[in-house]
Amino acid sequence: MSEKVKITIVIETEKGIEQKREVTHEFGATLMSTLQKMNLISESFCGGIGKCGRCRVQFLQGAPLPTPLERSTFSPEELRAGYRLACMVKPKNSCVIRSAFVKSDKMDIITEVMNLSETNDLFSQPKSVIYEDVKMKKKVRYIVSVDLGTTTIAMQLQELYSGKIIATYCEINPQRKFGADVLSRIRAAEMGHAEEMKESVWQVFRTGLTFFEKKLEQMCDKETGDAQAECRQPIACISIAGNTTMEHLFMGLPVEALGRSPFTPVEIGLQKTEFQGIPVYVTPGISTFVGGDIVAGLYYCGLLEFLSQIPSEVTKQHDTILFLDLGTNGEMALTDGKQMLVTATAAGPAFEGGAGAAVPGSDMVAVIASLLKKGIIDETGLLQEPYFSEGIIISLSDEARQTNVHQEVSQIYITQKDIRDIQMAKAAVCAGVEILWEKMGKPSIKKVYLAGGFGYYLDVEAALAVGLLPERILSGQKIVEEIKAVGNTSLAGAFQLSRDLWTGRLREPELQRLQQQVMNQSLMQQEEKRKQESFVIESINLAKQEKFQEIYLRNLNFKI
Repeated sequence: MSEKVKITIVIETEKGIEQKREVTHEFGATLMSTLQKMNLISESFCGGIGKCGRCRVQFLQGAPLPTPLERSTFSPEELRAGYRLACMVKPKNSCVIRSAFVKSDKMDIITEVMNLSETNDLFSQPKSVIYEDVKMKKKVRYIVSVDLGTTTIAMQLQELYSGKIIATYCEINPQRKFGADVLSRIRAAEMGHAEEMKESVWQVFRTGLTFFEKKLEQMCDKETGDAQAECRQPIACISIAGNTTMEHLFMGLPVEALGRSPFTPVEIGLQKTEFQGIPVYVTPGISTFVGGDIVAGLYYCGLLEFLSQIPSEVTKQHDTILFLDLGTNGEMALTDGKQMLVTATAAGPAFEGGAGAAVPGSDMVAVIASLLKKGIIDETGLLQEPYFSEGIIISLSDEARQTNVHQEVSQIYITQKDIRDIQMAKAAVCAGVEILWEKMGKPSIKKVYLAGGFGYYLDVEAALAVGLLPERILSGQKIVEEIKAVGNTSLAGAFQLSRDLWTGRLREPELQRLQQQVMNQSLMQQEEKRKQESFVIESINLAKQEKFQEIYLRNLNFKI
């Protein structure tokens, strides 16, 4: 029988009143595991490996000796005051602690999307239609689309035919308690938390559907007062788009193989299930690192036109288009309407938020562009003295475009590390883009689509100033006007895919055929004839590219 330790936790309420709560801790376990079991924390930033240094607690009594990692995280004064990391410390005796966790900023969940073409919506007339579902023997009118992100979950209720948005529901992904990135979730699944993570997401769906049902009731009561009104017609289906790991966890599939080479998914094609009796489509991916969220985005942008019976206006001229979705991973696709090259690169947390996550990464790009212009940073990313040693305090109102969420942040403290993080992230993205560009024969890129929250707020001029897009690809072109922030294309694409399936514009065998279009890079030379005859998707593994390191190092410097 395992030994137990009594821990007293001092909790501060929203009104600033301190309360004490006693919990039983298992000897040999980390403090983090106990706080999670007691629902005293809602997230684990790095999955409990001590990397982020944000799960801070202060021992008021009974502080254990610090680990080497904690000695490098805290100052001597903080260590003497009892500060430790919850994911590292393993209390052996009774103690009293106070949480000093670094709080996450309020998340700005982007659900907006750019309408890329007036002809993008096939179903512009009529505006409202009720479909008869013969199989289910009921009438249906709505679709629920879901962007199942690693950090956030966004759900929208839309009219099946017109695409009109009836209601939107957003939540932070509850799986964050097991870590902020997919590798943390994979580790948590290996430790036996897979079912808990799956159920936590399904619970968000239940809450979201309940919210939508109430919205429909309110809408019908207000407009008609008729309990049998047409606006109450049920949901046709739910369409989900997420990265490969998120979709695996949602479907209850093993994820262990996604965390180690050769990174093989259990299922990458279209998946179907049911939720409260409603059919659910899970968007297919292209590869382990280019998942269903990117496929949904590409479909919305008209870059997978071979799937649809009706050609896209966006790519009918066969312009070369670059699609970028930048976050912890940088997923990208380059297509000329005849072939598509896709890849993903590890960008790290820099694009998700910089300067200790005080501001979004888009603001950090704007700050760095300004510091470059003023000569405070040189082209190698080096802060000039005295800022190299001491860091620099920046007023956001002067240096960066703030979002509504971050208006209360007036100043941020930037260190050399914050700048290096952006440099490494942008170098990885540039290397990925350059490799795709060279493999396609160095075409002239006519448009760039920036998807997701980072791209939505990104200042294009600042991005070009720091070299976030490779200069040698875009040099001499009037590209600024053609770089479009397209918004949450994962959410919009999830709706469009499911709507097209329901209305016959897209058939399931065609969507399943997506996998047949994906060619292994090693087979490319043998398949040149096929490439000329039909649309081909090639998934590039950057780790196997000999030139990746060379291109990466060349792009570490900032453009001035």
